[in-house]
Amino acid sequence: MENLKKLELFTKAFEDLPIGVGIFHVPDLEDIRSIEYVFMNKIILHEMQKSKEEVFGKRIIEVAPEAYQHEGGLLVIKTYQRIAKEGGNVNLGLVEYSNHLTEGTYECSIHHLIDNYVYIMLRNVTDLEQAKNELELKNKELKQFAYVASHDLKQPLVTISNFVNVLQKKYENTFDDNATQMFSFITDATERMNQLINDLLDYGSLGQKEKMTFIDCNEILKEVQQDLSVAIKQSNSTIIIDQLPTIKGYKTSIRLLFQNLISNAIKFKKPDTHPIVKISASEDIYWTFSIEDNGIGIAEENTQKIFNVFKRLHNRSEYKGTGIGLAHCKKIIDLHKGKIWVTSTVGKGSTFVFTIPKNK
Repeated sequence: MENLKKLELFTKAFEDLPIGVGIFHVPDLEDIRSIEYVFMNKIILHEMQKSKEEVFGKRIIEVAPEAYQHEGGLLVIKTYQRIAKEGGNVNLGLVEYSNHLTEGTYECSIHHLIDNYVYIMLRNVTDLEQAKNELELKNKELKQFAYVASHDLKQPLVTISNFVNVLQKKYENTFDDNATQMFSFITDATERMNQLINDLLDYGSLGQKEKMTFIDCNEILKEVQQDLSVAIKQSNSTIIIDQLPTIKGYKTSIRLLFQNLISNAIKFKKPDTHPIVKISASEDIYWTFSIEDNGIGIAEENTQKIFNVFKRLHNRSEYKGTGIGLAHCKKIIDLHKGKIWVTSTVGKGSTFVFTIPKNK
């Protein structure tokens, strides 16, 4: 009686699981037609559109003979036989299956139970796979749209820029100060628009077609300093870098991350003050990086807003830029499953902090 009670509890537990679980008996290890259903929980019976009475204790060949004619079904059945014979378990990944009653994509794994018995775990991922495929299609369409739109947007800018150059060269001796200033405004506006388009395309393509690799951050910082050498020299900046770790991530994106943060630290300096930028890292359950500067600082109410696309806190006449740099940084950190934030005091400087998970 006690054993029967335990069996009822065991059966009920498997009946109510949100994933399909089934047990099969392989009485003849050399004959795949001998495989029998022992137990199928509610999920699998629902997928089969069968009752217990139609399935339990019967052979697959009797209940679903079409499975032996179906590539996906035959793969699964042969795996039952192999695991029953050899032991162990196997994850078949995604398996396509269809008959006159059901059709879909299933995530399937098969496990050895005891001699001549296996159990399976099954999950219907048809809707998930369909949504994934639709998302991939939408992303491709969006990428194509971005490319076409950028080309169409850039062409008028090129035309405007070329005509302005022609007019300036042809009539430069006849321009008064107002005309010269207006042409300067047009030139600056077209350059900003062109840079904005480039920044948007870069933002949209972050993480695409890039594989994770191990990155020596010390080497990355050497490259970034070379790229920013003119800005560093002109501003008389001091860059102080502690010993940094090797991390796993997207190399191009990590380089852009450091470049944006250091570039901002140099750009947003206080008048008559030489920028000092300190870069360090600490180790815990993740890597924590800090980029500290002695710049103009950020008001507390803006410390979250600055990571939004196009968020600018200053007039373009004071500090150039499109307002996308820190949004780039946020997206890069999101790609790496980390976090980024800033602590700051107006007039004293800012410290940007970001985390990168440790991957061994």
